[in-house]
Amino acid sequence: MSPRLRDRPTADILVIMVALTICGAIIGGGTALIILAFIHPKMDAGPGARTIADLLTTMVGLLAGFLAGRTTIKKEEEK
Repeated sequence: MSPRLRDRPTADILVIMVALTICGAIIGGGTALIILAFIHPKMDAGPGARTIADLLTTMVGLLAGFLAGRTTIKKEEEK
């Protein structure tokens, strides 16, 4: 069973908070971009789509770094 939020280390909580912030920005920005595309069909959605793609890249990098750190900690605990 996974630990409760208050039992997690501070670093884990910070990573979760950053991930939720980025996910919220991706969902909010994507929703706004879709709505604006319907309201203003001639609008150029390229810059907004690039920003969302950059946020997705940031999220993948954050996840990879977090998993690498957790793996290192687990391996050190096993020794």
